[in-house]
Amino acid sequence: MIINCLVNDRDGKSPEEMEVRAYTLTSLASTCRTLQILCERYLYTNLRSQRLSTDIGSQWLLYFALSVEPRRAHTIRSLRCESWPPYFQYEAWLETLRLCTNLTHLELVWQYSTPKNFLERLGNLVAACPNVTEFTYGGLWYINDGFWPGTLEQVARFSQQYAKFAKQLFHLEICGSIDCIRKILMYDYPNLRSFTINVDDYPRECNFFEVLSSHTPSLERLELYWFEEANLRDLNMGFKVWGKTLRSLAINPPITRYTDGLLAHLLPHLTKLEDLYLGSQPGFQLSDLHAIAQLGAPRLKSFQWRVNDTIFWDFCANSETVNQAIIDIFIAHSETLNSFIIDEELGFWDFGTDLFEHLRKAKNLENLRVPLHDIPTEDEIEGLLTACPKLRQSETGLIVVREFLTACTLTNMAYKEDDLEAFESSWNSEKIIFP
Repeated sequence: MIINCLVNDRDGKSPEEMEVRAYTLTSLASTCRTLQILCERYLYTNLRSQRLSTDIGSQWLLYFALSVEPRRAHTIRSLRCESWPPYFQYEAWLETLRLCTNLTHLELVWQYSTPKNFLERLGNLVAACPNVTEFTYGGLWYINDGFWPGTLEQVARFSQQYAKFAKQLFHLEICGSIDCIRKILMYDYPNLRSFTINVDDYPRECNFFEVLSSHTPSLERLELYWFEEANLRDLNMGFKVWGKTLRSLAINPPITRYTDGLLAHLLPHLTKLEDLYLGSQPGFQLSDLHAIAQLGAPRLKSFQWRVNDTIFWDFCANSETVNQAIIDIFIAHSETLNSFIIDEELGFWDFGTDLFEHLRKAKNLENLRVPLHDIPTEDEIEGLLTACPKLRQSETGLIVVREFLTACTLTNMAYKEDDLEAFESSWNSEKIIFP
């Protein structure tokens, strides 16, 4: 009972409180053999340790801890290796992965550069993970001289190992320089459903998306970060292929090279799209918002825009035109919307009651967050909750932000003001988390 309470009672708990609970769980595991067995089930499921990044001894101690008690290794479902290259103990991690036969989620993250000969070693590491379906590969910003395998035999061996690994992946997340990750993306990912990529040195004349889409024919969820220099031809080629399968798209920041907006070119290809997230970085224009509201655009179930004042860098944009564009988006998708979120960073711009009057048109609305000039009356709130009954089912389903650093949570006519920071962990983040 005590262990279940420590593990499962997480709602509303701060990071500090969760640290105390983790420490308590560790202490319980040290008291006796019975509690050790009961607690280790939770302690080892998702291993994360900062000491593993710089402490050579800790990397070997992890291996020894798993080898002396095999049940620990069998418990592990997720493992993160975050390391500085000089401290990376390849043999320790290889043997550790071989013990974790139930591992399904693997993260390999490097600080600034990769270890020498790592691509060759990567083949052996992923070959030790036959059940991994989610893979994060990050921190690839600088290529060491020994990064790529040197001999034909090494290249062939890595290619064979990674090609097999790529076929088993359902989710892939990559962060780094285009030169570091390009070869990883040359393999076929026939089962890949979700892909997140963060690249800040995309060359202007490149066929990256055209090639990538040919290797990921089943992609349903795509998050793009820092592809500011992508060319339209390449994007169109890729999104034409993904248009048959892609359901969720996040872009932050937008492609900055097209003054007539980007979404007008891409959305017509995405006939299956249901979730759209636009990030806060500069570049999205009023024409992008207009494109979302067009009849030819896919009907969205979820729309989120994390907006800042850079929208007004567009000479056509002002409070009135942006307000109307958002209203047009809401009306155009009201029959399908279940989540509609407008996050503003600096409290510079609020909607008037003209938007509020349209909210009840979305009968299936479950989550709503919009900045308003004034707090709605109780009658207006009740009218909205009656028209959109699913908003009653979530404590944070309806949040109307008023002014800066204040918020009101409206649920079942229970009005209260809370500090905005209470919600930051759930909605003031750079990435959207799709269901």
